[in-house]
Amino acid sequence: MILGPPAHTFDLHGMTVLEAARAARHFLEAQRRARPGAVVRLVTGRGRGGGGAPIRTRVRALLRAMREEGGVVSDYELEEGEGSFLVRLSAGGATSRRAPGRPRG
Repeated sequence: MILGPPAHTFDLHGMTVLEAARAARHFLEAQRRARPGAVVRLVTGRGRGGGGAPIRTRVRALLRAMREEGGVVSDYELEEGEGSFLVRLSAGGATSRRAPGRPRG
């Protein structure tokens, strides 16, 4: 475990891919406001036999985008064999939802 033990865990099981992506974003933004710099866990599951892992795939893309946007996600890692991600929340500054391609500042 590189990022450290999580302060809070959010389970996305039982949600559709779209519901899980929306809920994960909301959870991360709320946790960033409440616990800047903390590590949290998003449980996506490993996918069902032969069907891939659509929630895990979508959440990975969300985490990548949120890290690139800045403001909420500082870093993340997949917990091998656990069906979950550890996410380090950004520690400082205001939470930003800038439009893609627009400069900060």
